[in-house]
Order: sequence, then C-alpha cells, then structure tokens
Amino acid sequence: MIDSMINYFINTPHLLRHAYQRLKSQWMWLVIPFIVSILVLLIMVLIFKMNGTEEIKQARGFFRLAAVMSFAYIWIAIYQSYNTFKHDYFTGKLFNLNPIFQNIIIALLFSVIMYISLIMIILATPVNIESSMLSTLFFVAMSLVFMVVISTLLGLIAIVSNKVNIIYYVVSVVMFFIVPIIFIPNTNTTLVSHILMLNPLYYLIEGISQSVVLGTLSLNNIPHHIYFLLFLALLCVVIYALYRCIAHKKYSYVNTNKQQVKRQMSDNLENKAEINK
Repeated sequence: MIDSMINYFINTPHLLRHAYQRLKSQWMWLVIPFIVSILVLLIMVLIFKMNGTEEIKQARGFFRLAAVMSFAYIWIAIYQSYNTFKHDYFTGKLFNLNPIFQNIIIALLFSVIMYISLIMIILATPVNIESSMLSTLFFVAMSLVFMVVISTLLGLIAIVSNKVNIIYYVVSVVMFFIVPIIFIPNTNTTLVSHILMLNPLYYLIEGISQSVVLGTLSLNNIPHHIYFLLFLALLCVVIYALYRCIAHKKYSYVNTNKQQVKRQMSDNLENKAEINK
C-alpha cells in the first residue's frame, strides 16, 4: 500500500497534465452552463425590477434558479466523470494509478464554477432576503463528495454494463421532478419533505437553495446531515466491493483466455504430429 501511495504522488504531475488535456477538450461543458446561468440571472433580475415584484416572490424565483443551476452542474459533472472513468480505469491500471483522480478534478472544477454562480445569485437577492455564503459553501462541498462517489460508482458499473447511459437519463428525469425545483414543499407538507429528503440529491438541492434565500436555516437539520454521510459511506462500501468484483472477473477472463490459447496450441501440435505420420 505504501508503494502505491508513493507511486501515486510521483505520478501526480503526469495525472494533472492528463486531466488538463482532457478538460481542455471539454471546456464547453464548463463554460456554457456558467454563461447560461448568468444570462438567466440577469433576465430574472431585470424582470423583477421592471415589474416591481414582491420580495417573497423574488425569493421563490431565486430559490428555483439556485435549484435548477445546482442540479445542472451536478448532472453534467457526474455525466462527464463516469463516461471517462472506463477509459481511465484500463489505462491507469497499466501505471498502477487510480482513475478516481480524474473524477475528483472534474468535480472540483464544477464545484468551483457552481459556487461562483451561486454567489452571484446571492449578490443579486434583495437586502431583506437572508443568504449565507458559508452555508452555500458547505453544501457545495457536500455536492463535490457526492459527485465523486456517484461518478465512480457509475463508472465501475459502466465497465460491466452498456446500459448505464439509459439508466442515468431515466433516473435524472425522475430526480428532476422530485427535487425542489418544480415542487417546493411548504410548511403543510413537512412529512412529505422529510420523506423526499431520503433522496440525497434532494438534500443537496434543497440545502443549496435554502442557503441562497434562507441563510443558515439549512444547516439546522443535523439528522439529515448524518444520514447523507452514512449514505455516502454505504456507497463507498459498494464501490470497494465492485472494485474487487471487477478485478476478479478480469483475472478469470485472462486465465480463461490463457487456457484457450494453450488448448489451441496443443491441438495444433497434435494435428502437425498426425500430418507428419
């Protein structure tokens, strides 16, 4: 294990150059969402100013904007990460390197851009709307961990299955409708809100949106923070098991191929011996 860690740090500069070249060809996935979010924010602020919209309605609008924006950044980051994981898994094994490094870099970049976008929303909110940059930073950091774990899990599944993209699209559509973007629970639907918060993505989206318009109120729900961390820990156990399962399958596949080659060689030798006779 110590040798692996030393090898990992020695090869970190090469990994950074590789990540830079990979992301340079995918810069549009970072730039376009950022530009779109800024344009939507400017249009929303302009409409609020022209119509003299009440601050309560403005808060609801900024809540939805923060929710849509964070959902989009998380979705794109996970999609980009798990689609490159399979290639990095096989190439990284040649140098005894872990492909999770690429997922961490992608998640870190998207988290930084997402945080900048959310700060711009906070600066655009009315004075009477409470916002918290520290609370927003907390949930962005949680989103970073979530993106790394989910993209790694999907990347490992993609190695043994070709249907990950279809599953991801379907689940993403379902998630869009059960996170607080279109449906925002009110005080009369507290039970529904707690049930929906069993979904870790709901926890993140609601936490980010509340941080933008309600300040540190989103940090008060300690049990859900603990549940979210335990859920990620469970997924890490699944990832560990998948790593071992894939390694075992690969080892079995190599041994099977070797045995087939040996049988073919022995058959060829027997055929040649019979021809010589």
